[in-house]
Amino acid sequence: MDSVVDMNPAQQILMPSPNITSPTPDTLHILSGSFRSLSLFLLAFSPTKRTLSFVQQVPGFGPHQYVGSNREKIKRLRKNSKDQTEGLKAYTTSWALPPILSSWEITPEWDVNHIDNVLITAVSSYITLPPPYTHVYSMGGPTGEAHLLSSLTGSFVEKIQELTFVPLEKLAEADKTRKALRYGSHGIEFAHSSSTDVRLAFVPVLGTNSIEVYTHNPDTGFLTHVYSSPSPRVGVEDGPRHVKIHPNGKVLYCVTEHNNLLDVYSIAGNDDTLVEGTSKWPTNPLTHLGTRSLVPPHLSYPSAPLETVHRFRGDTLMLGPSAGEGNLPTEIWATTRGATEDERGWVSVFELDQDGMLVSSLSDEGVERYETPTSGGKAHAIDLFPKSTASFESTNASHQGSPVWILLTDDSDHAAGEVREPQDEASSSKPIGGVRVLEWNGWFNGGVREVVGWPSEGKNEGLDGELMRGGSHAVWLTIEDSLD
Repeated sequence: MDSVVDMNPAQQILMPSPNITSPTPDTLHILSGSFRSLSLFLLAFSPTKRTLSFVQQVPGFGPHQYVGSNREKIKRLRKNSKDQTEGLKAYTTSWALPPILSSWEITPEWDVNHIDNVLITAVSSYITLPPPYTHVYSMGGPTGEAHLLSSLTGSFVEKIQELTFVPLEKLAEADKTRKALRYGSHGIEFAHSSSTDVRLAFVPVLGTNSIEVYTHNPDTGFLTHVYSSPSPRVGVEDGPRHVKIHPNGKVLYCVTEHNNLLDVYSIAGNDDTLVEGTSKWPTNPLTHLGTRSLVPPHLSYPSAPLETVHRFRGDTLMLGPSAGEGNLPTEIWATTRGATEDERGWVSVFELDQDGMLVSSLSDEGVERYETPTSGGKAHAIDLFPKSTASFESTNASHQGSPVWILLTDDSDHAAGEVREPQDEASSSKPIGGVRVLEWNGWFNGGVREVVGWPSEGKNEGLDGELMRGGSHAVWLTIEDSLD
């Protein structure tokens, strides 16, 4: 059993109204981490008032990089059995040393309480809870881990597996701090096609320019490595950073950090043959289908010079919600951040067909882009929440696509309040816009627009404790029931 680190529970600062499931979203709750602050921050967004308000500061254990939750488990339970007993939980990574993962309970009254921590081998950059929602998986740098969760409390029970992305004999001397995230593992996603019993997991690794492929045993939680899928461009340092899987289990999307590309692959099952004497598959389960740029074409690889391409860093991606029959996403979203404080980032949305394919391979079709107000620092992570039909029908009855509220985190010096302007020293210490809410009302309907940010300019808004100096990753906690 793992070493579980006991620490003081979170303290409530302000009590909001209870509403975990939101059929008509009057208030949407958000949990955000920060790269420069030790706390988590609970916020509340009002779609009708278009305001973003502070709710609770949650004392943490180090800068929180990534936030996962069991929202998908709750949504599935309530859809299939109307089960209302499962409580909302969150899981976070941290840059703290020694490295840890943390678990949190979110009560129906919107109070965030600490459950427990668990020690891990290396600082993690990603955490997720895939079906059947019994094990949590984290990845970062030279290692990744799988932990069994308590079915009663959601706490960590034991580590059942550790994955390594360096030779075992070199693990002891490998860098296990956040610096290793620049060239190590950076995420994990799971795929299951209804046409096959094979369940797969995919881990992008920046330094090896590969996506590592595993089979996934849902009963034990165990992962078995079967293939190393190389980046499709030979001799190019792509830096695969984040992947997502289409709900059909047949399409994988990958963002590359070093050249700001969105690669699309088909996923094939195994023919039950193995390389003799091993558990490895003889053929690559990923077939590269196409590529789109995350930034405008004139800034893009391969047409732009490398010094231009390297002004940006491919960041995160997220499949949009469904706007039609079959619960299939109609868009995929991706972000870049500026490589320096002087370079602004981008949010891009790409149109998908019913099979999960990009509708166009042309650089200026099937895409809309939004240039962000800052570089994003180390952040520019996104999360999406579907907008209700009533919120956009009045403005464009012939809309296309799946309108969304977008969370965008900002870790730039500007957002963190660490910009030093000699002529304006007083205001330079005030954080602003570490978490932003954007909106998109579908294709050809005004593009992406910023709605509101928090902290707002010149206000602490009731926050007596630690200031949020820039956001790292923020997620929607409110669970949508029916927004049609």
